[in-house]
Amino acid sequence: MKKSANGNMYEATLFETREMFAPYLSGAAEGVVCVVCIRPLATKAQAALCSSAAALGYGREACIFVTLHENDAEESPALDPQALFLLVEGLDPLVAIAADKESATALGQAYHHAVTLDAPGRLFGRSIVAFNSFEKLLDSAQGKQTAWALLKKLPKFGEQ
Repeated sequence: MKKSANGNMYEATLFETREMFAPYLSGAAEGVVCVVCIRPLATKAQAALCSSAAALGYGREACIFVTLHENDAEESPALDPQALFLLVEGLDPLVAIAADKESATALGQAYHHAVTLDAPGRLFGRSIVAFNSFEKLLDSAQGKQTAWALLKKLPKFGEQ
């Protein structure tokens, strides 16, 4: 087992996970809000999620984004369920967000537990919200309110 500089085994696991899955990751290196999406989210959607994480007390730099395809290459194979499970558990976020239907399905397969769209839930003891399409909700004022209402179902930092 690789040791971290300060000997913290959890930090070593996080480092190894980020290193192993680097082509699938973006955002905050030590993010506590894991956002899973089929492809990278538009800048506007990423900013909205970062603002939401800050409003919930997780901080502005709380989101780590996981794409199911390496470097957004649609022709690359998607992460298989076991790899997605290892990735999310290695990151060990406080909460998770499935940004689209495909990522909700993939998380459901990885955890052998159905992830309900447009609803809050639990995934391996972790709070999760899953969207049919977070980006499409941002196209209208009503959609933004709907998205925020669902995101507010996540616990505020320290409430879990």
